[in-house]
Parts: sequence; structure tokens; C-alpha cells
Amino acid sequence: MHKVQYSRRLEEKAHYQLIVCGGGVAGYAAALAAARRGVRAALVEREGCLGGTATNCGVHFFLGGRKYNEKTNLLERKVGGIFDELTDALIAEGAALELENTDFKSYNPFGWYPRMAASVPFEPQRTKAFMERRLMEEGVKLYYFTSILDVAASGDKIDKIVCFNKSGMFSLGAECFVDATGDADVAFFMGCPTRKGRPSDSLMAPASLEMVLDSVDGRELVAYQNKHQSPKFAEIIDQLKEQSLWPFPFDIVVLMQLVEEDVFLVNTMRQIGVDGTDGDSVTAAMVEGRAGNLKLFELLRKYFPGFQKARIRYIADKVGIRESRRITGLYNVSLADALTGKKFGDCIAATTYNFDLPDPLAPSHDPMLGDARHPNDHRAHEEIEIPYQSLVPQGCCNLIAAGRCISVDREVLGPARIMGPCFAMGQAAGLAAYVCLQRHIGYREVDALHVQALLLEENCLLPRRFTKKRGGCQ
Repeated sequence: MHKVQYSRRLEEKAHYQLIVCGGGVAGYAAALAAARRGVRAALVEREGCLGGTATNCGVHFFLGGRKYNEKTNLLERKVGGIFDELTDALIAEGAALELENTDFKSYNPFGWYPRMAASVPFEPQRTKAFMERRLMEEGVKLYYFTSILDVAASGDKIDKIVCFNKSGMFSLGAECFVDATGDADVAFFMGCPTRKGRPSDSLMAPASLEMVLDSVDGRELVAYQNKHQSPKFAEIIDQLKEQSLWPFPFDIVVLMQLVEEDVFLVNTMRQIGVDGTDGDSVTAAMVEGRAGNLKLFELLRKYFPGFQKARIRYIADKVGIRESRRITGLYNVSLADALTGKKFGDCIAATTYNFDLPDPLAPSHDPMLGDARHPNDHRAHEEIEIPYQSLVPQGCCNLIAAGRCISVDREVLGPARIMGPCFAMGQAAGLAAYVCLQRHIGYREVDALHVQALLLEENCLLPRRFTKKRGGCQ
């Protein structure tokens, strides 16, 4: 292999107080929270929109922000803050749905059991525009179609990030940074310790290329699911396998209705062996996933109830990654912490979602939940707390992470990687940046109690011992 040594002087295009790296839901919340406190912020995003997996990967429903209470038969809000602001505004505009009247006792178009049906389906185009408008109103500078290539540092402090877009290569400087890339890219470039995949073999959870279909007969589909008590059509897939007509490594079909009636997200592809931090791997996943979805569509139309007249609305242009790098933080949330409901004095967010992370080699099996073909909620929990120190990477004084790249055991990714908690972590990260700038300190020195107080001011829903602000959806 030939090596090329390359050096170049780069202009610093601009300098900010805060640069948020990544424009998914965590990055959006971080930038908005900081800018509202007067922080001069920029957000760097490699795609052409905000929202990340929610918008550009086709997962058009927010999970983890609501939870069904079986005792009260209500949907309870579990995140608050910027998440509730966004979803309430979209619902008011008709660009999202509040599912408070959903029948949680049986299968329904929005999910096969309560934790799935407690989502907020949304219309992606208006959601993208809404998020952009909010950031621009607060003066956040957006850098779309911009990739982060490296960092320039002095000791344990990042001075600049090295970027590339159609204008060429340039650098952006800041006092503080947020790594909301999902893949811990900035922490990795900085040389902070990171982990990837299972400790035994580094394999990661399957990826998924999403497909959206319209002209589905939702009533026929749901009637079949209830009649056969088969939310994922296991018996149909078994018949196809017996006839050698099912070519996939997974044996479930996962469907959720979106905002429009009879428009369904097909969250079914489970692509094993994909490394979201490797260019060749994600390229192969796109090619294989697109071809796989077309084959799946043929089988759905021919053999599955409700799909005879279905049409492909689109196949996503980006593979959805469930797992890649995670930082090694000042504290790591262990599986034991999650299972025992450990309480943290520096808690800045919590998740009530289930352990949901498919096996790297058996995509229809979840090691924490069991057989995904016959799902249950036996591993349900009240809350898993996310401490401030799990967002702060070792090895850098002015970088904080938010989203699925925080410091947790990989099993804890299942409940932590979901969008609702990612909004919450992003808001906490943005407020922590504000504290750093106000007090001229690094993230390690931030008093989490100060961040908690700011979160409560902004109507975020921390665990009950911090706040009493809870209740059913209005």
C-alpha cells in the first residue's frame, strides 16, 4: 500500500463559542439550548437537513418521549423540554400525530405493543423546515453538506475542527464542542478512548435501510395481526422459508403507520456485518439494502395481507445505524446500573424505553428481550438514569457527547439510543456548554446540579426526586 504525506495550511473560516458536530436530534437540541442562552453557536452537518436518523434515514416517528401507563390508560410524557416543544408544535400544525386515543390493548397500525405505539409519527419535510427555522431564529450558523475530517488540538483541548464541503477544506474554531455525530467521530479524531461493538468480537447490531410504502390496506393488515395474534407475520415467513422463497437472514416484518393513513414504514431490513464507521461497509450496505428492499416489496405484495396494491414511496438514501463507536466517559453506565435502577446525583436525562438491540449475527433475536417474533415487555423498566459524567469523554476538556455515542455498556444502548432520550441528552449538553462559557471552565468542572436546575427551568422531565412535573398527554 502506497502512502501519501499531505500537508496544507487552512484558513479559519470562522470562530464561535460553541460548535455542535452533527445535526441529528441530539445536535439540534444542543445547539438550540445553547443559543437560547445567548451562546454564539454553529452546527456542522454532513447531510442537507436536520433530524438525522429521524429525517434522512426514514425513521419518521419519535420513540422514547412518551410511555403508556397501563394503570391510568394514559400516555405519559417522559422527556419534556425541546422534545415536547417540537412535537407539540408539529401536532398543532398537523405535521405529527398524538396517539392518546390509540387502542393499546390490541395490535394497531402504529405498533404491536404499547412501547411502539407510544411514538409520535411525523411528516419529515415540515419537521426539517421547523427545526431549521428554530435554529436560524436563534442565530445558529448552519454548515450543511459539510464533513468533519479531523481536529486541531493543544494538549487536551480542541482548538479547531477541520472541515470539507464544496468550498474546499477549512477550519472552524470554538471554545467548546459537542460531539453529536452518533459515531463519536470528534472524540475519535481527538484520540479520546472509544469502544465499538461487543467486547468479544467488536461486532455491532444490524443496520437497517428503511422503506416507506403507500396504498397499503391498513385495516386488512391489522385485522390479520389481531386474528392470528401475529404482529410480525412469523407464520407467513415460515411458509416462505419452507418454499425457499425467503432470502433474508431475518424472519420478522416490522411495520408502523406514519402520519398519513395507509402509509407504512417498513423497518424490516436487518443487515448484519455493517460497520457505520467504515466507508466501504456502508456503501455495500446501501447497495445490498436497496436491492433487498425491492425483493421484500415483491414478497409483501404477493404474500402479505394488505399489500396487494401497495406502492414504494421511497427507499431511504442513508443506512440507519443502531450501534457504532461509544466514548469512554468519566462514568460508564453499566448493564447492572440499568437493571438495578441505579440513581445518580448528576442525572441529566432518563430513558423509559426497553432493551432493544438486535443480536449482531441473529437479527431476529434480541439478547435482552428474547424472541423478536413473539415480542413481550418482560424486560420493561421504569427509568434508566443517564448521568452527566457519561457524556464527558476522557482525554478532552472542552468536548461533550450526546446521543448514542455516550459512555454506556452496549446492552444499555437499546434504551439510550432512542430519539426521545437523545433530545434530552442534547439539551443537557447545550446547557453544559453555556455553563462552561459563563464560568470559563471545562466540561469536567461543570456542576451537574447547575445543569439540572437549568433543565428544570426549561420544563425537562428529570426523575421524580428532581421534579414533580409529570402527567398524561394534554
